[in-house]
Amino acid sequence: MKYEKRIEGNEVVFLLHGIIEVRIPKKFYEICCKRYGEEGMISFCPYKNIYNALTGRRLYYISKESNIPLIGHSAFGIIDRGTNLLQVRPITGCNLNCIFCSVDEGISRTRVTDYIVDLDYLLEEFEKIAEFKRKYCKSIEAHIDGQGEPFLYPWIEELIKSLSKVADVVSIQTNGTLITKEMIKKLDGYLDRINLSIHSLNEEKAKLLVGKKDYELQHIIEIAEEIVSSNIDLLLAPVWIPGYNDDEIPKIIEFGKKIGAGKKWKAFGIQKFVRYRFGRIPKGVKRMDFKTFFKKLAAMNKDLILSPEDFGIIKCRELPKKFRVGEKVKLKLEMYGRIKDEMIAIARERVIQVVDTNKKIGEYVKARITRNKDNIYVAKEI
Repeated sequence: MKYEKRIEGNEVVFLLHGIIEVRIPKKFYEICCKRYGEEGMISFCPYKNIYNALTGRRLYYISKESNIPLIGHSAFGIIDRGTNLLQVRPITGCNLNCIFCSVDEGISRTRVTDYIVDLDYLLEEFEKIAEFKRKYCKSIEAHIDGQGEPFLYPWIEELIKSLSKVADVVSIQTNGTLITKEMIKKLDGYLDRINLSIHSLNEEKAKLLVGKKDYELQHIIEIAEEIVSSNIDLLLAPVWIPGYNDDEIPKIIEFGKKIGAGKKWKAFGIQKFVRYRFGRIPKGVKRMDFKTFFKKLAAMNKDLILSPEDFGIIKCRELPKKFRVGEKVKLKLEMYGRIKDEMIAIARERVIQVVDTNKKIGEYVKARITRNKDNIYVAKEI
């Protein structure tokens, strides 16, 4: 096990894979070290606290031994939305701080918890779900995305290569900042498509939109060109924020055409900025409804209006639901949720988000299921 160790105040801090931070109080360090050894202590010391080194938030490492299911939550695991595409979410957290982020990632005012899923566990569960889905559809796509940046996942290359043995198509959504040219060469032949977030070709405007002064637009441009020169397909996926990057959308389209994006699938996936309850809303952003949005896209090029069929996405029987909306359940709280006053329970091999609760881990709550769509479960304490 490779790690870095440092002393910080009254804690001994171990950094694993550049993102998992294990903190152990000094007063327990020697005792645990004698009992488990230094490497063993990282795993077995009962007094440790685990954090995401990037975000500073508490971090749950979800392995098979944790008995935490990978179905049921929108932030981690696997999401089946009743099609032949399975979303794979290995990690939360982001290295950017986009001013329009729908999940308030990066420097967050709402997110208090992060999650990272063990590679072997994630692959094992994906294989099970893919086997179930193949009874009803021939082709399976594994789409790696998440509430944050997937390339922060320490084992992202291994994940992609292993998924390519099970899925017919492997794609990923990324901001591109952590990708290197060498990485693209390594993933060529395993990864089928990269959906690259690029919101402006003006450096100052791009820095404003992603909320980072050290954002290197030129790196993203070079990575886009490198992807196109490989066997990996490129889809440019800007978010259109009215009043901010209206003039940039045509430029991004022209750039994509120039470099040859979209060799197999559509080259552009332009997204409309949508206001979400816990998302960020840029100051002075103008309103644009979907009717206007699609009208403007069609005026530029009708091919900019996408459908699932453009990517070979078809309806496919989803995993059986384990709870009914309105069902009353008694749940034991097992983990902290992503936001304040949210906890996570486990029941019937599913994860359930329990909202609006001030209960603690280990306590029981009586709750009513308020959502079961896509096998993502939300319950409210009653």
